[in-house]
Amino acid sequence: MSPAKLTRTLYLRASIILAVALALTPLSARAQDATSAQGFVQSNVENALQILQSESLAPQQKREQLHTLLLSVLDAQRIAMYTLGQAQTTANPTDLAAFTDAFREFLIANFGYGLNTYSGRAFNVIGSTQRAPNDFVVSTLVVDRSGSANGKAPSEVDFRILYEGGKYAIVDASVRGVWLAVAQHDDFQSFLADHNGDLAALTAHLKQMTDMIAQRIAAY
Repeated sequence: MSPAKLTRTLYLRASIILAVALALTPLSARAQDATSAQGFVQSNVENALQILQSESLAPQQKREQLHTLLLSVLDAQRIAMYTLGQAQTTANPTDLAAFTDAFREFLIANFGYGLNTYSGRAFNVIGSTQRAPNDFVVSTLVVDRSGSANGKAPSEVDFRILYEGGKYAIVDASVRGVWLAVAQHDDFQSFLADHNGDLAALTAHLKQMTDMIAQRIAAY
């Protein structure tokens, strides 16, 4: 058998073996990643709400614990680079590092503020969609814990989850159909266009917005 024919034969056998293996894999095992992604969202959102609703923690302790939790579940680096777009390819390393640090704090403050607005309510996972291998959108419904409407209709909040390096991370969230990372990307691109691509100016702007969000959180 010629080398070329042998290669084709081995490739065909490998393809058949892979197809059979996938066919024999139980559906529950193949669905495990989606189930784990849902569990990741449910447990971490509940942990965040428990911190906010704790009566034994001082306000500063709540902010510190929530900051630590969000830092562990958000892929801030990935989101920062996405929002920056092509500008990251021309930015000098010092400006890029400063932007990434400022964006991380802005992102955590933004998510913290959003969770504060839902304090006293619960996030119930209602399903998930697999966009690609290791890429999921987990849908939750925000409801009142008491079961009473209290004038607040249930609202849907979706989380985009990626599985990389042996762990899950949140890379975006959608509230009322608006994906936050996408919206921030558009806002940042507009800001850079209006400021001659000045990344340092965008970083300063981010710090100002983070301070404003922190003031709102402190008012709760």
